[in-house]
Amino acid sequence: MKFSADKNILSEAVINASKACAVKTAFSALDGVLLTLKGNELTITGYDLETGIRVNITADGEADGSIIVESRLFSDMIRRMPDNAKITVEVKENEKVSVYYGKIKLHIQGIKGESFPNIIELNQNISFKIKEKKLKNMLSQIDHAIARKDINPALMGARFDIEENILYIVASDAVRLALRKEKLEFDDMGFIVPEKTVLELTRNLSDNEEDEITVVIDRNQICFQKENYAIFSRLLDGKFVEYKKLVESQANREFKVNTKEFTDSLERSLLFINERFKSPVVCEIDEEKSCVYLSCKTGLGEFDEEITVTDCKMKESFRSNDNFGSTEKKNFNIAFNPRFMIDALKNANSEEVKLEFLTELAPIKISPAISEKDEKEEKEETQKDDVLFVVVPVRLK
Repeated sequence: MKFSADKNILSEAVINASKACAVKTAFSALDGVLLTLKGNELTITGYDLETGIRVNITADGEADGSIIVESRLFSDMIRRMPDNAKITVEVKENEKVSVYYGKIKLHIQGIKGESFPNIIELNQNISFKIKEKKLKNMLSQIDHAIARKDINPALMGARFDIEENILYIVASDAVRLALRKEKLEFDDMGFIVPEKTVLELTRNLSDNEEDEITVVIDRNQICFQKENYAIFSRLLDGKFVEYKKLVESQANREFKVNTKEFTDSLERSLLFINERFKSPVVCEIDEEKSCVYLSCKTGLGEFDEEITVTDCKMKESFRSNDNFGSTEKKNFNIAFNPRFMIDALKNANSEEVKLEFLTELAPIKISPAISEKDEKEEKEETQKDDVLFVVVPVRLK
């Protein structure tokens, strides 16, 4: 096997494919990348038996073949070659791999390509296409809510649901939730994509308005593929959260607030919160003054701020009546994890957000605020009400 390729193109391809490699101390087929040359097409593949990434690039091929090389070392060898160099890779006897350019010659030991585990080829019967930029935006707005701890295997990924030509992508770690929806004409179906696949997709999808990616589902496997890139993955099993009921629940109270002002305030509260000194932020809503008071107190210090809000509304059922039949407004306290709220605010992609409440212990709903002008025009491809975040409150002692 022998080929020559542009250093920068080869380096990027190896780095992308190696993200699917298993992490081990001893070199084996699973923590290496497979290089396969056929004519002038070089395919670089990484696979850890759960996730596989395949990248195709053009090379000047001299002798077809395949070899497995240790991903990190091989990537570092290429990266340390001179910029804009056209380097040569050659496999010699006993799977010895030589990488050279001019007077620079580097050598590593490889493994026969036949030792690489087979990636199951998916049946193309169930597949649909979606714009890369659209899918990238959807995933980037919800990935922060994917569970990182193994509380429930089904929550360690993003739920895809297609219902009545609407694609819902949802993530939840049981204490918060993020939902994004878009129009997609395809049959109703649902599946859960692992976090690793979601994050790699977000990094590699294009921002070009016209580029499309094909999604193929076959039993418990999924593949996202485009012209020179494909990521394969097992789908997750288990019961996901009942997010539809949560989304459709009604609120008794709501207000709108400037996103940056609210975010900046909550980030100041983090000065007094860490792993040792944990505390929620208490939000007191004063409808009469159209403001909210934010506060927290830990062993490091105290945080106390007032923020002006707009469109503060409270239903009659949430008011307290006295003996004379008059109605007075009462303040409402609710506590939450400020980091979870900040994540929701930053991913709302809106200058103003709407917060909705039911009780002090009911989930808080956060969504981009829609102005009257937006509601009337509705000309944007992605409407602001297509994204929703939920944060579960903290019980006050």
